[in-house]
Amino acid sequence: MTADPVASRSPVALRAPVQAGADVVVEAWLVDTAPHAVHRTWRAAGSQSARGPRATGGPGAAGRPLAAGGWRAGDAATGGREALVARLGGAVLGPDERTRALRLASDADAARYVRAHVATRELLAAATGLRPADVRWEVGRHGRPGPVVGQRWNLSRSGDHALVALAPVDVGVDVQVRDPRVDVRRLAARFLAPERGGHGDAWQRLARLEACAKAVGGRLLDVLGLDVRAPGLVRAAEGPWRGQEWWVGDVPAPVGAVAACATPGPRPHAVVLRHAGATGRAGNDGLAGAGAVR
Repeated sequence: MTADPVASRSPVALRAPVQAGADVVVEAWLVDTAPHAVHRTWRAAGSQSARGPRATGGPGAAGRPLAAGGWRAGDAATGGREALVARLGGAVLGPDERTRALRLASDADAARYVRAHVATRELLAAATGLRPADVRWEVGRHGRPGPVVGQRWNLSRSGDHALVALAPVDVGVDVQVRDPRVDVRRLAARFLAPERGGHGDAWQRLARLEACAKAVGGRLLDVLGLDVRAPGLVRAAEGPWRGQEWWVGDVPAPVGAVAACATPGPRPHAVVLRHAGATGRAGNDGLAGAGAVR
């Protein structure tokens, strides 16, 4: 499913090893895509990651914005949708991304979309040594993006937020705003396994389910009834993915939203969470691992 700024958190020092028992490290970035924010897109090239120094090269040295600007009411009227996309750094987008940005219903939605995709390209460029405009990927049957030069990744958008994950294995992430207009109990009844002893947090369970589906390139309908009442190891007992296992973790999310990450297989993963805000600065927010936030 496709999430107001991230709540303030004190930075958490990362330790080595990241977490005992965590075999896989997922780097997750929360990106502020608010259309009215003065926002600088950034390049993380040269920064330290849980896997070591980032690749450098190409335009946009570490800490330098590749594009700057914010959307304001009236921008489209003065320059049109194409000018809006260009103002937000849309020159690095691929043809399909630009086409979608131009076809979205509102300028605000277009601004959110462009911000998310520009930031994603910059993160992938930093991880692979490519230029953002040269980042390419194949799209799977159900819309799952393929690796970029071997780099596995996933993207989720909701409201004014995007969640980007980079991992050494296949990965799925989901961020969702708790939208009061949505009948979440109806969604839960359709997609989730029956909850014993109460309804629990249906929004969080839906995020876990969506992350699982995305991690294997499937559809939400393919994982109906998957027991995601708690993070950790889950296994499909029936359906197209019968026997498939996932490791599922909850990711700290902005106020009013939920987020989750899943990787296929039983190996535990830890999520290193970073935040890219409206100032264009990136920093560590903390660490979530083995299905729990630390």
